[in-house]
Amino acid sequence: MRVPVFLAAFALIAVPVLAQDKPDNPKIRRQTNVISFEEIEAVRDQATDLWTVVQRLRPQFLRPRGAASFGNNRSGNTVPVAQVVIDGVHRGDVQALRQLSTQSVKEIRYMSAADATTRFGTGFDAGAIIVITR
Repeated sequence: MRVPVFLAAFALIAVPVLAQDKPDNPKIRRQTNVISFEEIEAVRDQATDLWTVVQRLRPQFLRPRGAASFGNNRSGNTVPVAQVVIDGVHRGDVQALRQLSTQSVKEIRYMSAADATTRFGTGFDAGAIIVITR
């Protein structure tokens, strides 16, 4: 007697869940520190370089960070900006993104200053933008 009751209860719960329509255009999952291939594809026709892609999708990657970014650069210190690393090779600051095409990029990640310094060494006071190509 328990088995038929269990099956009936299961059917009442499972059938509506299985009958739900799946959306034709699923929403792209968005992570705060990652620009996925799907997101890059979505703006590829509007952007010719990676700097524009990052500016449109995650402008916070390009913002200066650190003590000097609060206006304390009276001592002549420059404001730290994120450094760009492409497939494990350091390429310079965020201006290096202007020279890169969107065609071969698989993913763009932001790494915090502490993580970037641990992984790559000194000079990453504002973090790192990690570009992974196909």
